[in-house]
Amino acid sequence: MLGLVNWRLRVTINDGRALTGQMLAFDRHMNLVLADCEEFRRVRPKKKAGEETAPEQEMKRALGLVILRGETVVSLSVEGPPPVVDEDKKNAVCAISLFLLNLLAESARIAAHGTW
Repeated sequence: MLGLVNWRLRVTINDGRALTGQMLAFDRHMNLVLADCEEFRRVRPKKKAGEETAPEQEMKRALGLVILRGETVVSLSVEGPPPVVDEDKKNAVCAISLFLLNLLAESARIAAHGTW
Protein backbone atom coordinates (compact mmCIF):
# COMPACT_ATOMS: atom_id res chain seq x y z
CA MET A 1 0.00 0.00 0.00
CA LEU A 2 2.84 2.38 0.78
CA GLY A 3 3.90 2.20 -2.85
CA LEU A 4 0.48 3.53 -3.91
CA VAL A 5 0.60 6.78 -1.93
CA ASN A 6 -0.11 9.69 -4.31
CA TRP A 7 -1.30 7.32 -7.04
CA ARG A 8 -4.76 7.80 -8.51
CA LEU A 9 -6.97 4.92 -7.32
CA ARG A 10 -10.48 3.66 -7.94
CA VAL A 11 -12.04 2.41 -4.71
CA THR A 12 -15.25 0.39 -4.77
CA ILE A 13 -17.25 0.52 -1.55
CA ASN A 14 -19.86 -1.83 -0.13
CA ASP A 15 -22.91 0.14 -1.32
CA GLY A 16 -21.84 -0.16 -4.97
CA ARG A 17 -20.40 3.31 -5.42
CA ALA A 18 -16.91 3.84 -6.83
CA LEU A 19 -14.64 6.66 -5.71
CA THR A 20 -11.70 7.82 -7.79
CA GLY A 21 -9.04 10.04 -6.27
CA GLN A 22 -5.41 10.53 -5.35
CA MET A 23 -4.58 8.45 -2.26
CA LEU A 24 -2.80 10.71 0.22
CA ALA A 25 -2.74 8.38 3.22
CA PHE A 26 -3.93 5.08 4.69
CA ASP A 27 -3.71 3.23 7.98
CA ARG A 28 -3.78 -0.35 9.26
CA HIS A 29 -7.60 -0.38 9.14
CA MET A 30 -7.52 0.53 5.43
CA ASN A 31 -8.99 3.97 6.18
CA LEU A 32 -8.10 6.12 3.18
CA VAL A 33 -7.62 9.81 2.51
CA LEU A 34 -8.42 10.63 -1.12
CA ALA A 35 -7.83 14.03 -2.75
CA ASP A 36 -9.65 15.38 -5.82
CA CYS A 37 -12.16 12.60 -5.32
CA GLU A 38 -15.06 11.89 -7.66
CA GLU A 39 -17.99 9.58 -6.92
CA PHE A 40 -19.54 7.32 -9.54
CA ARG A 41 -22.83 5.51 -8.96
CA ARG A 42 -25.32 3.67 -11.11
CA VAL A 43 -28.94 4.77 -11.00
CA ARG A 44 -32.05 3.50 -12.69
CA PRO A 45 -34.30 6.21 -14.10
CA LYS A 46 -37.83 6.21 -12.72
CA LYS A 47 -40.11 3.96 -14.69
CA LYS A 48 -43.03 5.71 -16.36
CA ALA A 49 -46.35 4.00 -17.05
CA GLY A 50 -46.22 1.78 -20.12
CA GLU A 51 -42.42 2.03 -20.53
CA GLU A 52 -39.92 -0.76 -20.71
CA THR A 53 -37.15 -0.71 -18.14
CA ALA A 54 -34.70 2.05 -18.93
CA PRO A 55 -30.97 1.31 -18.93
CA GLU A 56 -28.95 2.29 -15.87
CA GLN A 57 -27.06 5.55 -16.02
CA GLU A 58 -23.77 6.32 -14.33
CA MET A 59 -23.93 9.53 -12.30
CA LYS A 60 -20.78 11.41 -11.38
CA ARG A 61 -20.16 14.10 -8.78
CA ALA A 62 -17.07 15.83 -7.43
CA LEU A 63 -16.42 15.32 -3.71
CA GLY A 64 -12.98 16.88 -3.18
CA LEU A 65 -11.07 15.66 -0.10
CA VAL A 66 -12.55 12.46 1.35
CA ILE A 67 -11.75 10.35 4.41
CA LEU A 68 -13.06 6.87 3.69
CA ARG A 69 -13.61 4.30 6.45
CA GLY A 70 -11.71 1.11 5.69
CA GLU A 71 -14.63 -1.06 6.76
CA THR A 72 -16.52 0.05 3.64
CA VAL A 73 -13.74 -0.70 1.13
CA VAL A 74 -14.45 -3.67 -1.15
CA SER A 75 -11.70 -3.26 -3.76
CA LEU A 76 -8.91 -0.98 -4.96
CA SER A 77 -7.49 -0.56 -8.44
CA VAL A 78 -4.91 1.78 -9.91
CA GLU A 79 -6.27 4.45 -12.27
CA GLY A 80 -3.05 6.36 -12.92
CA PRO A 81 0.40 7.35 -11.68
CA PRO A 82 1.07 10.13 -9.19
CA PRO A 83 1.10 13.65 -10.61
CA VAL A 84 4.40 15.47 -10.94
CA VAL A 85 4.58 18.15 -8.21
CA ASP A 86 7.31 20.31 -6.75
CA GLU A 87 8.87 19.43 -3.37
CA ASP A 88 7.06 22.16 -1.35
CA LYS A 89 3.62 20.95 -2.40
CA LYS A 90 4.64 17.36 -1.72
CA ASN A 91 5.72 18.21 1.85
CA ALA A 92 2.51 20.16 2.48
CA VAL A 93 0.37 17.25 1.27
CA CYS A 94 2.30 14.83 3.53
CA ALA A 95 1.79 17.08 6.56
CA ILE A 96 -1.94 17.42 5.87
CA SER A 97 -2.26 13.66 5.35
CA LEU A 98 -0.57 12.90 8.67
CA PHE A 99 -2.82 15.39 10.44
CA LEU A 100 -5.95 13.83 8.92
CA LEU A 101 -4.88 10.30 9.83
CA ASN A 102 -4.17 11.35 13.42
CA LEU A 103 -7.57 13.01 13.55
CA LEU A 104 -9.18 9.84 12.19
CA ALA A 105 -7.36 7.65 14.72
CA GLU A 106 -8.41 9.94 17.59
CA SER A 107 -12.02 9.87 16.38
CA ALA A 108 -11.94 6.07 16.29
CA ARG A 109 -10.50 5.98 19.81
CA ILE A 110 -13.21 8.32 21.08
CA ALA A 111 -15.92 6.28 19.37
CA ALA A 112 -14.58 3.05 20.88
CA HIS A 113 -14.22 4.38 24.42
CA GLY A 114 -16.92 7.04 24.41
CA THR A 115 -14.69 9.62 26.11
CA TRP A 116 -12.37 12.41 25.14
